Amino acid sequence: MTDMTQGREAAESEQSCAPSDAQDSITMTTATTSDATDIIDLRDRRARWMLDHGIDQWLPGEYPVEFVEAEARRGEWFVGRDGAELIGAVRVIWRDPGFWGADGETVAGYIHALMVAPEHRGRGLGTAILRFCADHTRAEGVTVQRLDTASNNRALRKYYAAEGFTEVREAPLYAPFRGSTAVVLMEKSLVATEPPTRRG
Repeated sequence: MTDMTQGREAAESEQSCAPSDAQDSITMTTATTSDATDIIDLRDRRARWMLDHGIDQWLPGEYPVEFVEAEARRGEWFVGRDGAELIGAVRVIWRDPGFWGADGETVAGYIHALMVAPEHRGRGLGTAILRFCADHTRAEGVTVQRLDTASNNRALRKYYAAEGFTEVREAPLYAPFRGSTAVVLMEKSLVATEPPTRRG
């Protein structure tokens, strides 16, 4: 789930529920397998934060570190650090039938697990990571961005709408995950200066 995260006063696992006027920058780099443990630690901290705030979206321990290692080897994860501290992470893939069904075979930049460390919420880093995802997607010649979020996370749905995403439909939560029962699928057209070359 795209950062299958929160709602209410913070949506900054996928970022804050309302765009911040002041945005800090964050440099995102391609993750390696050595980042996997830190990514899982951040995800589990976000999951515990959600549970503490009554948000049914992620559960601690549901995503094995071995999954992240394999995904990192495929070049799907990106991380942002402040020194040695992991302060943000995101996964981008090009097809997503697990969440999107048959339509998930459509080539797009599918955002998952957009996370900002709890201590760094409110700095606009989630929005900065979204911009990184858009740039990364366009660099691949793809002009559609997609994501999903828990259907009961009204604040996050509102946030993504403010960021230009349109709700496509509601779908059941992909079977490996258990934090919620349904997700809302959302997409955004990315403006390109040249005709896109579709990724094969």
